[in-house]
Amino acid sequence: MTSTIKVKIMRSIYKYSILLFIAFGMTGIIVSCSDDDAPNGGNPMIRYVRITNPASADSLLVAAGQGQMIAIMGENLGDVRQLWFNDQRATLNPSFITNNTIITRVPAQIPTVITNKAKLIFGNGKELLYDFSVDISEPVIDYMKSEYVNTDDVALIYGDYFYEPLTVTFTGGAEGELVSVSDNVMEVKVPAGAQPGPITISSNFGVTESEFWFRDNRNIVASFDGTTNGLWHGPAYIVSSDDDIEPINGKFIRMKRDLSAWGWFELYVGPSNSDVALELKNIPAEAATVANADKYSLKFEINTLKSLTGAYIHMYIGPTIEPGRHNAKYIWQPNINTNGEWQTVTIPWKDVLVANSQLEYDPNGYGVSIHFSGPNAVTGDFALDNMRVVPNIND
Repeated sequence: MTSTIKVKIMRSIYKYSILLFIAFGMTGIIVSCSDDDAPNGGNPMIRYVRITNPASADSLLVAAGQGQMIAIMGENLGDVRQLWFNDQRATLNPSFITNNTIITRVPAQIPTVITNKAKLIFGNGKELLYDFSVDISEPVIDYMKSEYVNTDDVALIYGDYFYEPLTVTFTGGAEGELVSVSDNVMEVKVPAGAQPGPITISSNFGVTESEFWFRDNRNIVASFDGTTNGLWHGPAYIVSSDDDIEPINGKFIRMKRDLSAWGWFELYVGPSNSDVALELKNIPAEAATVANADKYSLKFEINTLKSLTGAYIHMYIGPTIEPGRHNAKYIWQPNINTNGEWQTVTIPWKDVLVANSQLEYDPNGYGVSIHFSGPNAVTGDFALDNMRVVPNIND
């Protein structure tokens, strides 16, 4: 009886083993067939990258900007564990990953190593590289706090995408020393040898030249450095030095007076036959027409020791001082206080031209009147220099 039972048990084990062997064999065949039938042999691949907007799904990408949402399309992508653009890791959300799609956002951080590759790392440790660039903006230069800065003093440049390392080169080839840098403003020590002209800022992501000029000497209409013959008002207020304000380009207008007794004060007045006309003829012929006036700006530097809020500065340019300056003039309301630092002021030249309705182009120059007015509480304690009519865009 016992022997019979043992034989039956052995036969059962043998049959079970045979069936189990066959089952494993069939599984292997099925798995093998499944791998063979899978796209790309079961290996991950990227077919293309597109934007995520369904209305523009056919817009394929070879590059994307910082922070841009993209869809990576391909095969066998579901086991992705890491995704890198250059040396910056992207965030992966399992809810946005399928076997055929990875939706992610390009990292906003600035890479230090540029590979122009997207790298996918999968659960089995395998890596997949794909040619893909991240568009990082070259520097953008908006303006300088003051376009006139003395050698070895610090210039403030405003803009965007100031990603270090950076090089600031002045016209003439001299490089400035970076004092501090953020995304939107940099402080640069002005080097010896810096010449009038655009500045150039270079980063790893591009090179940008400013539209404005440093120490812009184009079309100066009032430098206050020339002779003052024929001026009605002005010579007494043109100085080369001052105890409270450092010059930035030779002589300048210096006003220090309250208005309690007058309510207005003439700073700089001269007819068209005075020596000031020698500079006023620097107004370009093109700028004397309203159709082209938008191409130009009136610029000058100002330094205030007290707020000018509430004051008015009247600016007249024309063929005759009397009665012209009383009938047509541009009135600037300087709601400004520079706290003892020079700052560049920019006024649309068209506004000045239209207000000075009697201005017609004269190659011999013009008369000029600049006077200050305001409520009695306003004290004029400021300096002006480098009045110029300059193009807005470099040719």
